[in-house]
Amino acid sequence: MNRIDAGCPLCSSASGVVISQKARDGSPLTTILCEGCGLARVHPLPSAEELASFYRDHYRLLYKATYQPKNYHVLRAARVALERIRQLHGFLAAGLDLVDVGCGGGEFLYLLRAAGCHVAGIEANIGYGSYARDELGLDVRIGLIEDQQFPAGSVDGATLFHVLEHLPAPVEALSHVARWLRPDGFLAVEVPNFESTCEHPAHRFHRAHLFHFTPPTLTRCGELAGLTAVRSMTSRDGGNLFVVFEPDPDLAQRAPLPRGPIPGWFERQWRIEKSRAAWRYWASPATTERTLRRLRRMVWERLAAKRYASRRAILDAAAKSVPPLEDRPHPAVE
Repeated sequence: MNRIDAGCPLCSSASGVVISQKARDGSPLTTILCEGCGLARVHPLPSAEELASFYRDHYRLLYKATYQPKNYHVLRAARVALERIRQLHGFLAAGLDLVDVGCGGGEFLYLLRAAGCHVAGIEANIGYGSYARDELGLDVRIGLIEDQQFPAGSVDGATLFHVLEHLPAPVEALSHVARWLRPDGFLAVEVPNFESTCEHPAHRFHRAHLFHFTPPTLTRCGELAGLTAVRSMTSRDGGNLFVVFEPDPDLAQRAPLPRGPIPGWFERQWRIEKSRAAWRYWASPATTERTLRRLRRMVWERLAAKRYASRRAILDAAAKSVPPLEDRPHPAVE
């Protein structure tokens, strides 16, 4: 094992084992696996200034090849947003105050607003954030999470869909957002599942993903932020983890919690890493299935998006499919 001395932000273990030295584009990128809790992360982490510049100006161009979403991007995002609203069944209600952190083009917020929620978003990328604010009329604050503030106890729910893995201090980010929640509020997080086998082994590491979570490490992040998991699930293909947290007064009173190891979890992740192989990926029938499904989806999205006069028209059509939300007025803030 090639070990590196690097204190883990989750369990404070002093060392990690190198599991990759390349990004998926072939450029140098070191990823280590913590020997205390099995959390995988980029080493060293980029500076705050580098991250701010990258997400503000370059991220969407690099991953979407566009400054603002195209029609078929909006169509895809609208379909994903509808699924996320279904995932949050039982937590959402008309009249609630909700914040989507990393809101992208604002599709999720737009559909929630159409369903009767009061919504706001945070988006680091200026192109996507400006589109959501100016074209969709959404309350979107452009910048990093730590630069944004909502009054303590003023928010009924917050969501971070594929955001936490991009942040250099995940526990601190969750703590920051958790302070905005009302005592009966919720915080929903979705991240890629590091144990998943639905990606080619050489394609899993890239600069935007600073951390790689599994169920125990994601749950531990929430606990260290004073939150307890009340709903957990894995996507059908195993590629994503979805957890809904709620504020836990007992955890908050005991803060800061000790950052100890997660017994046996490094050994489990190390076994999985050693078992990964490109031939296994390509030999799996699931790989062929996913590839064909992705191609069909891409063709359908591009053809279907042409039927709409504008990006907003796509979202107005999608809003008709949002399941009705019951009215649940929230208590006044003292």
